[in-house]
Amino acid sequence: MQALKTIKSTSLLALFITIGLFFSRCSPEDGEDGTNGTNGVNGLNSALQVVVEQPGTNCPNGGYKIGSGLDLNRNGQLDNEEITQEEFICNLVEPDFPFTNYVALISQSNAENPTSSIVINTLELNISWVRQSAGIYIGTLDKTIDLSKTVIFYSTPSSHTNVRGEVLSENSIRLELQNGINFFQDNFDNLSFEIREYE
Repeated sequence: MQALKTIKSTSLLALFITIGLFFSRCSPEDGEDGTNGTNGVNGLNSALQVVVEQPGTNCPNGGYKIGSGLDLNRNGQLDNEEITQEEFICNLVEPDFPFTNYVALISQSNAENPTSSIVINTLELNISWVRQSAGIYIGTLDKTIDLSKTVIFYSTPSSHTNVRGEVLSENSIRLELQNGINFFQDNFDNLSFEIREYE
């Protein structure tokens, strides 16, 4: 009987030693980190450019031209040379409400006042633009418009990220051009601008 107990004790002791040796070889601690791999190149962002499409071949009743592509130079906007596809969203029918309008392409450089190239002028007015400060311009109309019947449309040039327009009074308009958040900037070409007064 004593011999049986000794055998059992010896067997248990051998079992515990085996388990202990097994776990002592499997360390729970991490080994040394390997060498970091080379970072991959960031992908390119896609971007859109939306401009007003005046009545013509592409849109008989006017509409919008939407350009799309990749921002290859990573400047946060879609430049003209980066456009790979264009689509038009056109007004399908003659507008239900007749209107007269003034349409012009506006350009500006350095600290000079903006200049306009008039495309359509059934409103029979002229606008004199003055540079108030970098990226901020005031347009003075030589005749009044009916504020309750008037809307303005404008495009964002490829050189900028945002345009904000506001009708200040019956004969005054303000344009702000930004290239980043609250960063106003001069120098742009062919900003499409329209004043539309409904009858």
